[in-house]
Amino acid sequence: MITEEEWEKVISPSLQLTQMAPLVLVPAFILALVAIWFGAKQIVQPLQKLESKAAALAWGDFEAIQDSVGGISEVQHLQMELAEMSRKVQAAQAGLHDYIGAITSAQEEERLRLARELHDDTIQSIIALKQRVQLAQKSVKDQASRRTLGELETLSEQTIENLRRMTRALRPIYLEDLGLVTALEMLVRETGQNNVVNIKFQKLGDEHRLSREVELAFYRIAQEALSNVVRHSQAQHAKLLISFGERETKLEVSDNGRGFDMPKSPTDFASNGHFGLLGIRERADLIGARLEIESALGEGTRLKVRL
Repeated sequence: MITEEEWEKVISPSLQLTQMAPLVLVPAFILALVAIWFGAKQIVQPLQKLESKAAALAWGDFEAIQDSVGGISEVQHLQMELAEMSRKVQAAQAGLHDYIGAITSAQEEERLRLARELHDDTIQSIIALKQRVQLAQKSVKDQASRRTLGELETLSEQTIENLRRMTRALRPIYLEDLGLVTALEMLVRETGQNNVVNIKFQKLGDEHRLSREVELAFYRIAQEALSNVVRHSQAQHAKLLISFGERETKLEVSDNGRGFDMPKSPTDFASNGHFGLLGIRERADLIGARLEIESALGEGTRLKVRL
């Protein structure tokens, strides 16, 4: 026997709801996708761009924050506030640069004075003392006394050499007389002679003289960078490179030492104990150069100064 009934009377309410579910869920799913796309397009991506620009701003790139990142009005307002803050920071740094520049000039003048006094007074006195010892050696017959005088003569020679090296560090005479390349080459040679690090020097491009302030800043930056390599890096090899281009002069110091974790901002240099890097950054800022530092634990360090 076959009976016939209407479908609506046979199926249960839950089955009816199951049939209608796709019609309800598909529009909701589409709306969710649209909301996710809008959030990614108007909120997440602009915030990511703004984060990278804020990181560049922390490293002194004040122009990066000016380009619009788009997004909703709140993100654009946040960028406007950061741009205004960067303008105020830039103005404050301009005044600070003048102060740092005055301190740096006074420091160089003091170094020049000390170098002159060491050369004209202290070294000359020790040379005279050495000559007195040599004269005394000729008149002394006792072997023990002659040996003691010989030790004094050797000590005098070592002291004179150490003072001359100190004088050259305080006042780079090669820089004044022979130029930046020769001064850097001599700096590498003297640093390598007194330490276990094997330091190589390389010059690229045709050398041309720069202003006295720029050459002195490059020399002091290289001096401090090599000092950091010797004292802290535990490296076996290091390299100092100076490159002359038509539009750019670049100084680079690299090593294969233990490296370090890079601070997120230059303002963290002092709190992390990197006072040498802080001084390098200040000298680079004074001549309008850009400082780039690449380092990681176990991977060495590379420092670049671009003018």
